[in-house]
Order: sequence, then C-alpha cells, then structure tokens
Amino acid sequence: MNNLKFKKYEGLGNDFVIIDGVQDNTNLNNINFSKSQISELCNRNFGIGSDGLIVALPSSLYDYKMKYYNSDGTEGEMCGNGIRCLVKFIKDLNLPIQKDQLNIETLAGKITARIRGNDVEVNMGKPIFKPELIPTTLSCSSNNIPTGNIILENHSYKIFSAGMGNPHAVIILEDLKDVKLREWGSFIETSPSFPLSTNVHFAKVHNKKLIEILVWERGCGPTLACGTGACATLAILSLLGISDSEANIKLPGGNLFVSWPNKSGSIFMTGPANHVFTGEVSSQYIYGK
Repeated sequence: MNNLKFKKYEGLGNDFVIIDGVQDNTNLNNINFSKSQISELCNRNFGIGSDGLIVALPSSLYDYKMKYYNSDGTEGEMCGNGIRCLVKFIKDLNLPIQKDQLNIETLAGKITARIRGNDVEVNMGKPIFKPELIPTTLSCSSNNIPTGNIILENHSYKIFSAGMGNPHAVIILEDLKDVKLREWGSFIETSPSFPLSTNVHFAKVHNKKLIEILVWERGCGPTLACGTGACATLAILSLLGISDSEANIKLPGGNLFVSWPNKSGSIFMTGPANHVFTGEVSSQYIYGK
C-alpha cells in the first residue's frame, strides 16, 4: 500500500494538510479516511499537525472540488482560509492550463477565487441571515440579524449570528483581554441555539475600518484565523452600523481585508496563503493501527 503524499499550507497561521486528488491518482485510493484517521493526521503531537484537512479533487460542475474536514474529523461545508490555501496549492501544481479565476465546488456552493499578487481574493458569496438557513433558533432583530442573549459566568451578553455557508456566532466586546476562549467558545459552540453547532467569534471594534477578533472554530477549537468568521463578523457589524462596509480584520495570525460593497451581494475576502512543506505519511501509520 502506497504512502500518503501531502502538502502543508497555512493562511495567517490557520494551517491545513492538503491531499492532491487532481493529478496524483495514487492518492485517490487514500482519501476515504475515517473520522478517527483524520483526527490522527491533524494531531500536532502524533500526526502531521493542522487545523484541518483538505482534499483537492476534480469537479464535474466547476474547475475543482474542495472536501474539507475539521481537525476532529468532522466534515465542514467550507473554510475561508482553507480555500485560499487550496487556490495557492492548485496554482503551485503548475498545471498545463492556468486560469486567472477558479470556481471551486464546496458543500457551501460555488466559491470563486483569484490570485492577487501574493494574496488570494475570494468571493465568499452572500452572508446568510435567515435563521433556518444558518441554522440557528435565534430570532431576527429590527436589523434583520438573528440576535439573542447568552449567559457567560453570570453575565448576559448579546449574541448575533450569520451564515457564510457555515454557522457563526459573534459577541461584541469592549476588550478582549478577559475572554476565556476555551471555556466560552466550547460552551457557545454546542449551545442549543445552534442545532448544527457553530463557530464563535469575540469581536472588538477599534474603529470603523479595524476590527479585532478572537476565534473558536467548530470542531477544532482556538485557531489563529477564520476567513468565513471574518466575513460573518464584518457583515454583522456593518448592518449594525458600527463598522464600514470594508475593513481590516485583525486576527491572532494576521490581517484579512474584507469588503461588502453591495448589501444585497457577495462579500469578498483577501489574504495570504503559503506553502510550508511537502511530505509523506507511512501507510502503516494510517492503516496499521
């Protein structure tokens, strides 16, 4: 049985194992991992180490297909930082036909992206505010944003929700230094208000063009960045009138630029993606346990 070949990419410190199912046919037999195998591959002590695993595949609908898995082995609809890394990965394959713009098939629908110098710009689609589509049991406020309250350590916080093909919860704070990310993030992730669980973001508005976010990713935990979360947060803050329709989003791993030029249209995210290293995983490690 062949070893599994992979490449490691990162976007603002959000890192991913990427497996080539586009031109490496030997890998096509090795991509139907179990949940536990994915978790082991992503483990930072006993595996490769990553926030998620991406399989690049041909698509019958668009240019390529993205299968995305969280580090706990659960399949996710899409990942904003991950899709930037996937686009850079595809560019690095140096395929005979090179396109300026790629359409990627995901469980969240078609995602369009292009290389912009050293960055990747992604059309992330329209933010979702219909509760049943996010999904969330929170009801829409006068701003048409699903809104509610949640109790954290005997204090009530207002919580907002939006979807970017995956669910997001946002809490706006004056300061982030006292956020108990692991305790609060895991509690909100599995709140009954989110039937399929949720990503969680704690946001501080420095000014209308600079927003700082701490990230708890569903099925993963604390990460250095979340592209879909940056987009969901900008959309919510923009509708609330406390940010502009475009802003720099400061994440622990660096900055993303997010723009929502038309409130009835798509939101755009621009940021870096980098190749870290290439390697192989022993077939005995994957299948021998």
